[in-house]
Amino acid sequence: MHVDEALEEIEALKMMFPEAIETNFDAKSSAESERSFTLKLEDLGLALAFSLPRGYPVSCAPRVVATSSGGGGTVSRQELSAVNKALGCVLEGYEPWEGLPVLYDIISWVQENATKVLKEAKTVPKSKHQEIKRPSHSNGKDTKISREWIWFIGFYTKKIIKAFISTARDYGLTGFLMPGKPGVACLEGPKMSIDEFLRVTRTQLFATVAPSSRKMKLVHREAVISNRAFKSFEEVQMSCLSGSHKRKDLTNLGDFQKFLTNAGCGHAFKLIFNDAL
Repeated sequence: MHVDEALEEIEALKMMFPEAIETNFDAKSSAESERSFTLKLEDLGLALAFSLPRGYPVSCAPRVVATSSGGGGTVSRQELSAVNKALGCVLEGYEPWEGLPVLYDIISWVQENATKVLKEAKTVPKSKHQEIKRPSHSNGKDTKISREWIWFIGFYTKKIIKAFISTARDYGLTGFLMPGKPGVACLEGPKMSIDEFLRVTRTQLFATVAPSSRKMKLVHREAVISNRAFKSFEEVQMSCLSGSHKRKDLTNLGDFQKFLTNAGCGHAFKLIFNDAL
């Protein structure tokens, strides 16, 4: 007997949110039909309108749009735009599609992050980007993962270092930032997340950095990797050169090469510096 996975998932949600879900389809409808339902999150002032295309969850992702629920205060058009932009990024984070039920994950993400997005939308000009925390997939699998190596002519400012690391974590990236001269960053995650993170870095994080100090270059991209080399995104510190060198702030690249080798990324050392210099 064929199992209607989409209907089973909706029924499970109705048990979890018994007073908040309104369905817009006949429960006896075929699994080949598109299903839609609305979940009201009154405490946030939001309603999530879900549309499940034919084939969900096996072959395609759901569609979801946030609207005002009419409760919990009025949500402005600017705030709804910010939430829907964030939801779009969340859905993109599931690409390539793996055929798994994700409705509860999406709802949980909204419950955990919507307050932050709404608050930022009230205070940040429309042109500003809303930092978005990616959802962690409950199946424990990554989508297709890339690894990119970034070279900086120098990276010193403590405030920018802190913001760089915090934002990378918000985008679900793993890897590291090595401040200093030169500076190096390793970014692991879905390509779309890396691209958006780098866009925010260039346009916002580096906005207050002197042009002579904001030079950054993508020196190598590993398009698809089987496993992440790093479990989180952290700052790493290397010793500086000493002795007869005039510059005392130059990173000891010998130590850095050992660090990469120990992390299983020794191959990257020549790629980084041959391309950067």
